[in-house]
Amino acid sequence: MQSLENAMRREIAVGSTFLAISLFFLIFGLQLPMGTARRIGPGVMPASVALMLMLLGMIILAQGFLRGSERRVARVNWRGLTAISASILVFAFALHPLGMILTTILAVLCAGLAEKPFRPLETLLLGVFLSLASVGIFIYGIGMRILVWPGC
Repeated sequence: MQSLENAMRREIAVGSTFLAISLFFLIFGLQLPMGTARRIGPGVMPASVALMLMLLGMIILAQGFLRGSERRVARVNWRGLTAISASILVFAFALHPLGMILTTILAVLCAGLAEKPFRPLETLLLGVFLSLASVGIFIYGIGMRILVWPGC
């Protein structure tokens, strides 16, 4: 009975989820070319983030087992889970045809639906800021070849 109770603790659930997600991205990230130190390949970013998420998941999982917190998982936030999953899918499928700016704004708007109440103006402003920052960092800073705008 003790192991069933441990499985329902929040830290253990979160740590296990982080480990599962990181393992998924690590497996697929390692299948992409890593490149060299001078010219990094497309597999470096997903593999690096997956390793950091894996480390974070192990730390949270260890805390859940060692501290024995009484915080339980009450229920699944289906609205949040659906909105965040939709934002990832929007970004994955819309980046090529729509470009970085529009895709980032759409993904942020989708993710913003997870919050109650939805604040459209604040979410739109955040999307515009993040899209411009992404263009500056990834396209002009790092030199990634991604469309900025449809057709550009």
